Amino acid sequence: MNNMKIGIIGCGKQAEKHISCLKKLRGLETVLSDIEPEFARRLAEKTHSSWVKGPDEIMADTSIQAVVICTPTQTHVQLIETAVNSGKDVLCEKPLCESIEEVGHLQNSIAQSTQIVVVGYIYRYAPVFEEGHRIFREQAFNGDSLVMGKPLSAFFRLGGRGEHKVWKHQKSTGGGAINEMLVHMVDLANWYFGPLKDIEVLSCDLRSPQRIIDREMVSVDAEDYVLLRCMGTGGIEILFQADLITPAFIQYMEVQTEKGTFMGSIQPDMPSYVFLKEDGGGFAAGKTELKYGRRNVLDIQMLNFVHCILNRETPDRNTIANSLQLTKNMGEIKEQADLRMKKDRV
Repeated sequence: MNNMKIGIIGCGKQAEKHISCLKKLRGLETVLSDIEPEFARRLAEKTHSSWVKGPDEIMADTSIQAVVICTPTQTHVQLIETAVNSGKDVLCEKPLCESIEEVGHLQNSIAQSTQIVVVGYIYRYAPVFEEGHRIFREQAFNGDSLVMGKPLSAFFRLGGRGEHKVWKHQKSTGGGAINEMLVHMVDLANWYFGPLKDIEVLSCDLRSPQRIIDREMVSVDAEDYVLLRCMGTGGIEILFQADLITPAFIQYMEVQTEKGTFMGSIQPDMPSYVFLKEDGGGFAAGKTELKYGRRNVLDIQMLNFVHCILNRETPDRNTIANSLQLTKNMGEIKEQADLRMKKDRV
């Protein structure tokens, strides 16, 4: 490909991951910026990138074709609007916005634009979950999978210990199991069985209010455990468990249907398979293991983004329209979670 410049706005930990992905693609140059120029300079030196003194320089540079936004959530709307108005495509880290009103405003403000805007919900790019989407959404009739029949129940699980940064465990900085973990699984469930409805927070707790982070004991106030129930298309009951108390990262989803089971995980040491009572949809009766090896979903996401830019293709997932339903769901969840935690503390 011809050389392409992509600007990085915000130079924290997530930015470094995106730069690593971009460096694997030939012909791409990264230009870094941050409201604190020293952060951009240091990360540029570490990643062998160029840098500028601030995001305004990224926006004004007509040679920069796209931007990756890795800044706090409350800055996303303005940065996306500015980038789109500057003729740049956008990949924005999750969550897109803090409220459904903001998503609607953003959707309206860029409705006439031809720029590409995607939001970084990476689980939709995992090959095993793409296979699940084909089975439950693309190959379905009236909500029932043509391969597996009527979905009966689903369980989504994502857990880890957190404790990398204090902000991930403080409410004032958007931390907690809901924002950090649950949101990914709710997004995945929406992709499969949305729009989700009848949401009920069954449990929301802070089970480890004292944590050792950077070798210091700190007090935290954001929830680290949440259990959720809701209903999806066709009346499927869906349960979610997300937490920041599991010692080692764990992630999987399990769907029971009239004809069998779908089990999927991004972890190569976790089972991923389709089990059918009888042959169907190219799968033999019994267990068919789904093996994809170790895949970096951030790499897949970035490759998809660059492909859309080069070919001027509308993204097939993670659009602003997708975020509208997700933001609505997350608003309901957070409202219920706050009430439950206050009630439990009385």
